[in-house]
Amino acid sequence: MMDIEPIFLYKTPDAEKLAAYGFAPDGIGVFKTVPILRGAFGMVVTVSPDGDVRFKVLEKATGEEYVLVHVDSAQGGFVGDVRNACENALADIAAKCFDTEILRAEQTRRTLAWIRSEFSAEPEFLWERYPDYAAFRRPDNRKWFAVILTVDRSRLGLDGRGNVEIIDLKALPAEVEERLADPRFLKAYHMNKTHWFTACLDGSVPDEELFALIAESWRQAK
Repeated sequence: MMDIEPIFLYKTPDAEKLAAYGFAPDGIGVFKTVPILRGAFGMVVTVSPDGDVRFKVLEKATGEEYVLVHVDSAQGGFVGDVRNACENALADIAAKCFDTEILRAEQTRRTLAWIRSEFSAEPEFLWERYPDYAAFRRPDNRKWFAVILTVDRSRLGLDGRGNVEIIDLKALPAEVEERLADPRFLKAYHMNKTHWFTACLDGSVPDEELFALIAESWRQAK
C-alpha cells in the first residue's frame, strides 16, 4: 500500500488554496480528480476538514478503480509508474494547498509569537534529517539563544508515550545546576550540559517564567 503520510507530514490544509487548485465540496470535505499518465487514469483526491488525505485511481476507459496501486504485493514497471504519478501529483497538492506546521503544541506557538515580538527572531530549520528542530539566533552575532525540538518522551526519561516539544536554553553553569534541582527542568538535550538546560513546552513551566528564562538565554548568548 502506498504510504502517503510522509508527503503530508506536518501539513495542514488551506481552504482557499484548495479551492484555487480546483477542489470542490463533496458534502464532507473537498475533492478533485487529477489526470495522471497522460490522462489514462484519474486520481480522485479527497481532503477532510481535519486534513486527512485519501485517494483512489480510476481507469478513464472503464471507470473502474485501479486497486493494484494500493496492493503491497503488486510489483512491476506499470504499477510502479502509476504510483510514481500519484506521488508526484500528491506532492504538488501538498506544496500548493497545504501549510507546513511543524511545531504544534499550544505553548510552543505562544513561545514562537513571543520570541518574534520580543527579539525579531525567526526559527531556522537547519537539519534536513530533523525537520522539527528549530534554532533561534541573535541577529547581531548569530549565536543561538534557544532551540526547540520534538523528541520522544522516552529519550528524555519522561513517563508516557509519544513526542513532546521542548526548548533548550542557555544559562550560567551555577544557574543550570539550580534549574536541574527543579524536576520541571531536564539536562540539556543535544546541547552542552554545563551551559544549557531543557524545559518541556507542555505548560509545566508557566509562560511568564518561561519567557523570563528565554530573555536570560538571549543575554547569555551575547
